[in-house]
Amino acid sequence: MIVRVLAVGLLLVTGALLQTALFPLVTIGGFRPDLLLLVTVAVALRDGPLSGLRVGFAAGLLTDLLVSQSPVGLAALVFTVVGLAVGLARPYLALESLTAPLIVAFLSGLLGTAGYGLLSLLLGEDRMTPTLLVQGSVAVALYNTLLAPAVLALVRPLSHHFPLSGPGTLD
Repeated sequence: MIVRVLAVGLLLVTGALLQTALFPLVTIGGFRPDLLLLVTVAVALRDGPLSGLRVGFAAGLLTDLLVSQSPVGLAALVFTVVGLAVGLARPYLALESLTAPLIVAFLSGLLGTAGYGLLSLLLGEDRMTPTLLVQGSVAVALYNTLLAPAVLALVRPLSHHFPLSGPGTLD
């Protein structure tokens, strides 16, 4: 279990490095993919709601501390909810198909970004407008859909080689 935590931690740190160092250079219309949200979705699809919740909180906190300029905890809340929701939806999806994970990646990017933007608006973020919120949500959703096969291909062997086991696993 410790090795799995370290492997997921390494995946999250690598994702954060890519998101902060490489993805600002690869923007379309000023928007970039949300790789840490996509990692959360991939883990939740593979391992269920509890793993999605845990990884979502860690990825969101990492996003709050390294990437975003909003209040600490905002991305952690959104990513935790997205990870839990995707994990809970997992039994109802055909995970071995190609389309189901892509649709989930699109919807989670869309709803995660929209949720983050709406919470930012509620907290008085003056740079956020409804038009920007819709444009950003769609752009991030499309980006995440394009990156989903690569991220899922990285998470699949991690889940296979380091399966959930032992006391305290509710998945």
